[in-house]
Amino acid sequence: MDISSRQMLDKIEELVLKAKQANSEDKVQGYVMAIKSLCEVMVDEKAANISIQKPITLTQPVIPATSNVEPVKMDEANGESLFDF
Repeated sequence: MDISSRQMLDKIEELVLKAKQANSEDKVQGYVMAIKSLCEVMVDEKAANISIQKPITLTQPVIPATSNVEPVKMDEANGESLFDF
């Protein structure tokens, strides 16, 4: 049984009017809980209708090997290590 969004919104509107006319906080809370439930059903139904897209796969960029590179020589450095000060 399919219930349209319009029917759900009409029911929510009806519950809002009843909540406004309620004479106790407990009745108001009951109507609010019913409204919340109807809203959750609408959101879940909409989420179920959304198609899941195929995930995008990213490829690693190819970095050329640099085997013939000489280290940079600095006058202030004490050795070849980064930790030599």
